[in-house]
Amino acid sequence: MLKPLKYISYAIVFQEVPNEITLAFNISGCPYHCEGCHSQYLWEYGGDDLLPNLPNVIKKYDSYVTCICFMGGDQNMFDLMVALAYCKQHGYKTCVYSGCDKIKKFDSVLEYLDWLKIGGYDKSLKCDNHTEYGVKLATANQHLYKIENGTVINDYK
Repeated sequence: MLKPLKYISYAIVFQEVPNEITLAFNISGCPYHCEGCHSQYLWEYGGDDLLPNLPNVIKKYDSYVTCICFMGGDQNMFDLMVALAYCKQHGYKTCVYSGCDKIKKFDSVLEYLDWLKIGGYDKSLKCDNHTEYGVKLATANQHLYKIENGTVINDYK
């Protein structure tokens, strides 16, 4: 049985999603445990339940943000789909950042996404000049995909 998604914290960020002021939720219980991860505190499962709290948190920042990003969450794709659908229904752009390396895993939620960043942190591939869509990515294996109408756009403008 899948555990419900929980978040440890959230923040307004400016550099995660191109041209968006983003409310980013840090989802706990990351299954990837990348060596050198800068967010190891997200490996443990804990925090507040995401789905019942999502509407109230978003409401607090409604007039400030244009996008909602989930840093993780793909360990429970059903809850992630519900959260993304809620955000889209309320007019926000959406994004997921994941340490997963396989875009196929996200097929069930692509229709609710505008952006998807995937790729585990691999310190042997660390680089300072890897950008896609103007977003700096930490390692050469990470990619930021633009999603339009459920279709992955792979042009890295």
